[in-house]
Amino acid sequence: MKRILLSALVVALTLAPAFAQTALDEVVVSSPRLDVPFSDDSKSVTVITAEQIAETPVSNLVDLLRFQAGVDIRRQGIEGAQADVYLRGGTFDQVLLLIDGIRVDDPQTGHHTLNSALPLEVIERIEIVKGPAARVYGQNALTGAINIVTKKEGKKGATLTARQGSFHTTHLGATAQNFSENQQHVVHFSRLSSEGYRYNTDLDNLHFFTHSAFGTSKNLKLLTMFNERKFGANGFYRNPNRPPNVDQYEQTQSSLVALTTQYATEKVVWTPRIFWKRGQDEYVFIRNNPSFFRNLHINNKVGFSVDAKINHSNGNLSGFGAELSHVNIQSNNLGERKRTIAHLFFEHRLKLNNLSVTPGFALSHFSDVDTFFYPGLDLGLRISDKARATFNTGYTYRVPTYTDLYYNGPTALGNANLKPEKALSHELSFRYDTANLQLEAALFQRNSKNLIDYVEVTTGDAAFVAANIHDVTTVGGELNTSLHYALGKQRHTFTVSYGYIKDNYTKSVISRYALNSLKHNLNLQLVKNICANLSGSASYRYATRALGGHFNVLNAQLEYVSGDLTLQLQGRNLFDASYYENLIPMPGAHGMVSLRYAL
Repeated sequence: MKRILLSALVVALTLAPAFAQTALDEVVVSSPRLDVPFSDDSKSVTVITAEQIAETPVSNLVDLLRFQAGVDIRRQGIEGAQADVYLRGGTFDQVLLLIDGIRVDDPQTGHHTLNSALPLEVIERIEIVKGPAARVYGQNALTGAINIVTKKEGKKGATLTARQGSFHTTHLGATAQNFSENQQHVVHFSRLSSEGYRYNTDLDNLHFFTHSAFGTSKNLKLLTMFNERKFGANGFYRNPNRPPNVDQYEQTQSSLVALTTQYATEKVVWTPRIFWKRGQDEYVFIRNNPSFFRNLHINNKVGFSVDAKINHSNGNLSGFGAELSHVNIQSNNLGERKRTIAHLFFEHRLKLNNLSVTPGFALSHFSDVDTFFYPGLDLGLRISDKARATFNTGYTYRVPTYTDLYYNGPTALGNANLKPEKALSHELSFRYDTANLQLEAALFQRNSKNLIDYVEVTTGDAAFVAANIHDVTTVGGELNTSLHYALGKQRHTFTVSYGYIKDNYTKSVISRYALNSLKHNLNLQLVKNICANLSGSASYRYATRALGGHFNVLNAQLEYVSGDLTLQLQGRNLFDASYYENLIPMPGAHGMVSLRYAL
């Protein structure tokens, strides 16, 4: 029966006409410094709108990001139970995640970056900033940053969602929105559980999110978020082919509270913010025997920031600001650690006819590491109303995580003598945008120094030890294009994205996570409006890795809308491909049925 349903999805999508996606002309790309319309932005940025999210055959942020050029998601379970995000051949520690511009990086390890991923129901858009332009976000954005912009308001009412899928996967959720003249609120609660697709890969995820605004201009905003994940981790952190490693288990929590306000004059917009980010991670090597080996880590980050954006009378823009935060971690493995971080930044955007020039710099001080100064430059040339070329260059950096420095496990050891990672990156891109065609091409190079990874060793008890392995030069290119055309009364949209990455290094080592980039990454997406109430989409992905291995994955979705009721059928890995991510076998063909009702 499952194969019949999956085949029906493919046939229906192949025979049906398509449906167009939303233009990005009016989207303003967020930044802690400057807000610039997408059509005039000089950064390499990919924007995924709420409409595009709804059209993609996925149900969580992890799977959504997998279909973007330059993004490598290495999953270790289903439905986003645990996954790492890589940008342009970097490591998971070199990507910064933000929620409404608030840095939610985890000082313990980048393995927990996506623990703060929000449900798709509360996301207004996603901004993926890649390359040297990501320096504006500071620490951890060595290869790029992903900013999740949440929904602030919409139609009054509530939406109830129920999903049932393969592996006894069940999802129940509710999202409510309400607003008045002086306030607005968005609230979401959901729970996801599954027995897993193989032994000890069950999961139990809980999500809670609120966003409220108060005052006559609604400029006092309160955001809260709590995510809890419990999952069997069969082979997630050690060779899954060895029997002792199949009973690993982990529980994580990620929470955020942030209060933001805004003061605006004729020329200056001030945005002060206070925030508290908490993370918790409990790991046991033998699920039913925690006393054998157990780690418990709790970290907290409390901070204050203020950003200022100045509009000059001649059309130029300036941005500057500061952030002061305190980080601490309590761990039975990593010890008790703390640091204070001070971050300053400035940039100025000059408009010289069709040329925009944006020099800038940032200065960061870590009380237990060092002080870092990293300048950069963004250039944008408007060739015509439809075409724009950009060039970005600049320095980025990353300090070692507490796991890099102090971890002490049976098969892996940290290294307290690690040096911070640094990189000098360059990028040249071209963007062409019309009503029927959007195209963006980019070439990039990143010269990384003191790259950190766990390296295989032949002496001692540990199998891997954290080290500054060597310097790496990464070169690559990306192509993103969307074509909209009409057949009869229906409009069609066909999207193609492709990424190529090559790492050049002289010292050969066996590392645990780095140097196995997606050499080729091809993504195709077709979105269709079959009839008045029925639509569908299909996403295809082909990828090969630098150290060998390739796979083909096809996902598809059908959606039927009748009044306030929406029925959705998703099929995943329709080719039933057999492939691995981080040495973990991925699930074969599977599906999910969703029912959504708007009150």
